[in-house]
Amino acid sequence: MEDACRTVPVEVGGTLVHAHLHPVGASWSLAWTNAGHPPPLVRLPDGAVRQLDEHGILLHHRLGPFPREDQHTVLEPGSTLLLYTDGLVERRGRSIDAAIARAARLLAEAAGTLPLPELLEHLADSVSPGDSDDDVVLLALRVGEAEPAPR
Repeated sequence: MEDACRTVPVEVGGTLVHAHLHPVGASWSLAWTNAGHPPPLVRLPDGAVRQLDEHGILLHHRLGPFPREDQHTVLEPGSTLLLYTDGLVERRGRSIDAAIARAARLLAEAAGTLPLPELLEHLADSVSPGDSDDDVVLLALRVGEAEPAPR
């Protein structure tokens, strides 16, 4: 992404989360880097929600090359990963931190009981109830329980 920003010097910056998932037994290894985007959220199997807060600066050709380091965590069976665009949580005159905290609270309450399509609809309707003029996109992944090996 840094190369693209230098090659196409437009006067617009951007944010992103770039992530890779790899299976490790019944769990999944998540590697990600964040360029100024709102933090992904992970609902742990015990119901607690963790913000993946580690991030770097946004993408823009005038900011120059910025070293980005991958962060790593393991998603255990029963975990739910939530990625979302800033349109979910950013509103003029409102606290983005409060909106992220609300999304985390709703994820903690509902992720263990709702199927993913209903969870995403619930989050979008509750955190961003139609008052955004920005795009609102949510992507969730739930790590299933390991199936027993065939005998």
